[in-house]
Amino acid sequence: MQRTRRRVLQAGAALSIGTLAGCLSSPNSGSETTLDPPMVGNEDAPVLVESYEDFTCKYCRLFHLEIFPQLFSEYVETGAVQFKRRDYPFLDPEWSWKAASAARAVQDQQDDATFFEYASRLYQNFDQYDLEMFATQADSVGADPEAVRSAVRNERYLSTLEAEKESGNERNVSKTPTVFVNGSRPESPRYVHLKAAIESELESSGD
Repeated sequence: MQRTRRRVLQAGAALSIGTLAGCLSSPNSGSETTLDPPMVGNEDAPVLVESYEDFTCKYCRLFHLEIFPQLFSEYVETGAVQFKRRDYPFLDPEWSWKAASAARAVQDQQDDATFFEYASRLYQNFDQYDLEMFATQADSVGADPEAVRSAVRNERYLSTLEAEKESGNERNVSKTPTVFVNGSRPESPRYVHLKAAIESELESSGD
């Protein structure tokens, strides 16, 4: 767990959240290697928190770098919450998909904990997306940079990303980040609302 904690929390930047309005989606839906969504936390946790994110969404950046570390420290590490990150690439027809594909290549090569570390590095370099940056950051977390380049060029995880986006469409996701707590949407992805929803679920479960 120490290794996971270090990777998840290392990119907790000093960012101001204010209001997480979210990046809005248009009603559009979307091939080879398929992967499950990356997860962290106890499989038997009474609460499942799922976030739908786009790597080109500035609100997702704020969520991942500031809110997620709080969630991890208070609820994931204690075993109360399992966190699942889902892709919802829609904002940029090129880089939303390429960044997500690079991250899934790292997940496939390494593990879910490394995915979260890599995702933090992508969000930290939010305005510098290109193949070389993806490769450089992959190397920094111990993944093969050339394999990441190849995965992005060849759309190796397209079917995974399309399935994730369709999952979001089926759940009426229209902006990012959209967060679910045991299948229900809190008032917003802000931490105060997530915490209230989680505490309500924990009270209901008796934990």
